[in-house]
Amino acid sequence: MEKKIQSLLKKLAKMPGVYKFKDKEGQVLYVGKAKDLSKRVKSYFRREKGRSVRVQKLIEKTADIEWTEVGSDLEAIVLEANLIKELKPKYNVLMKDDKNFVYVKVTREDFPRVKIVRKVEKDGARYFGPKTAAKKVKKTLLLLQKLFKFRSCDLGIEWRDGKAVVTKKTIAFPCLDSHIKRCDAPCVGDIGPEEYGEGIKQIELFLEGKTEAIEKMLKRQMEELVAEKQFEKAGVLRDRLLAVQELSQKQLVSSPDHANMDIFGFVVEGAKAYFTLFMFRDGKLIDQENFVVDAGGFCEEDAGGLVQSFLYQYYEKAADVPEQVLLPVEIEDEFFEEWAGVKVKVPQKGKKNKLIELTRKNAESFMKQHKARWEVAKRDDTEALGDLAKVLEMEKSPKRIEAYDISHLGGSDTVASMVVFEDGVPKKSDYRKFRIRSVDDGDDYEAMGEVLRRRFSRLRKDVVIRKATVGKKKVILGFLEDGWKQKEMHGDISEYYLGYVDKKPVGMVRMIPGDGDLYLLEVLYVEPEMRKHGIGKALMRHAIEKTKGRRVYVYCFGELVDYYKNYGFEEIKKMPDCFAERVAKFKERNSRWNVTMSAYDPGKHKDSSFSARPDLVLLDGGKGQLGVGVRVLEEYGVDVPVIALAKKEEEVFMPGKKLVIEKDAKALYLLQRVRNEAHRFALSFQKKRREKGMFE
Repeated sequence: MEKKIQSLLKKLAKMPGVYKFKDKEGQVLYVGKAKDLSKRVKSYFRREKGRSVRVQKLIEKTADIEWTEVGSDLEAIVLEANLIKELKPKYNVLMKDDKNFVYVKVTREDFPRVKIVRKVEKDGARYFGPKTAAKKVKKTLLLLQKLFKFRSCDLGIEWRDGKAVVTKKTIAFPCLDSHIKRCDAPCVGDIGPEEYGEGIKQIELFLEGKTEAIEKMLKRQMEELVAEKQFEKAGVLRDRLLAVQELSQKQLVSSPDHANMDIFGFVVEGAKAYFTLFMFRDGKLIDQENFVVDAGGFCEEDAGGLVQSFLYQYYEKAADVPEQVLLPVEIEDEFFEEWAGVKVKVPQKGKKNKLIELTRKNAESFMKQHKARWEVAKRDDTEALGDLAKVLEMEKSPKRIEAYDISHLGGSDTVASMVVFEDGVPKKSDYRKFRIRSVDDGDDYEAMGEVLRRRFSRLRKDVVIRKATVGKKKVILGFLEDGWKQKEMHGDISEYYLGYVDKKPVGMVRMIPGDGDLYLLEVLYVEPEMRKHGIGKALMRHAIEKTKGRRVYVYCFGELVDYYKNYGFEEIKKMPDCFAERVAKFKERNSRWNVTMSAYDPGKHKDSSFSARPDLVLLDGGKGQLGVGVRVLEEYGVDVPVIALAKKEEEVFMPGKKLVIEKDAKALYLLQRVRNEAHRFALSFQKKRREKGMFE
């Protein structure tokens, strides 16, 4: 065991908290929580027989440990969940991204809406989910809309003095749904809130799985209408009753004690685990959901930890929590029941044990289906990438493809997107959005140039940055302006980094070490004729990476405040004591100016997507966009193939020529998929920006 780890273990507190295991590069490998930090973390480093391969590999790669002490187990759970979501550590169980889940939302209004949403908000509405099969949910809601004729629009409708009043007009009304008998049109007062609310109650009962309650309610209402000789309305309720009965007959599995419970089964295959959830409400199986999680090399010995991690992530998202949860294995954390508000059971025999086995078989079946679909898709993607490499005359298939698109509304609110496909499939964690700063007049070429410069400045080869040596003292002194030539400003030469273009020095930056891993960034300078080319940011980026500082500080005034803010620095009120004296002297010399102090956290701004090198760049557009792309890549000395795909004729342009690709070729289909995804992502971001601007 390394001395550093031994020293850290001695400092661990005997209290609740969250710990992070890091590798030599500072990447977080694992995040965990503990009631007793000292006891839990030390247990990893005891030599124990039978330790799982996963834990053994984790310990071998761990070079550093960080921890945060908290006041309670609940705080530890919340912090752990947030860190896992943010950092996505390799050795943690990771559910699919939140964007893969949907919920059914029933709003709380005079005339409630029922709609599909991606996340739960604290807005008083009722939520059902999460659901993984969005298509199935849409199909169910379409059926429910036919039965109960609820509204799906975004109109604001209030009931005032016995009349419906539209307070927020988003569409012309009454809309098509009203004309085709899918909505009772509360917008024009065709139905009151009481009668409309009866339908919403029945929808909520249906989503809860209480179909028997719906049947009783419908029968009672139907009998009342018949007694009043309102046969037409009674006929509508009869049709609803028959539809609900048909749906309820599909529920062939039931629990032995009519309980509300969730039952989980799972199988592990390679680095993934496949979970199946059976949701029982009032003894009926009302839903089944399947989940794929990154299991980080878990094996049978880790089953309890795997299930426990999955449950915390699932119930953090769940809108409906039952009275009990049935599991195939014991979990270690007794605090889970208190946190989730459920009773955990591991049945060993009887009907409940058979239900556990049934969920396991379904999980195994889901795994086989998932793998089969994935293998077919992977084979198609591999062929498409191979064909694309031949068409573009590349030596090997492009593993990473980056695509860029510009979106604006009549020249305003210009934004851009960067999407990434790896091995032919989207890698959404590497997608990036850009707000265009340089233009706002609809100039797509200028906007594309800005985006590509901001992206490829990270990979630029035209600027060489080296640590200064004693022989470069004259160069440094030559850069310093007259007001900077105080002794304390040029100090230790080894604290400087110099930037070169074509072997000529064009700029410098100084990084002054402070207490611990703190640094002060001082004397950033770039030759006037080389400014606005991103060289200053390249100098900062390189220096910050090389020093591996935990936090970097800067003080300045004037236009540089925004310059550092755009880089990622955030304003602070107080400098660390180790730099306070330097700042005080600077303020004294520049008493007429307002001096701003800022700090930068490298850990927050580590961008794996921007540090990756693409094998192919695809631009949405024609020859004009291609020309911009070629110029930017040449400007920064980045040797990456760049092509453009024009929408109108689906023409593919390379530098100096236009390619002819058959319309049904897999290579063209792949390029269209990537281009369309970039367009969709840019459009959705532009729409959100526009909507946000409407309410500012």
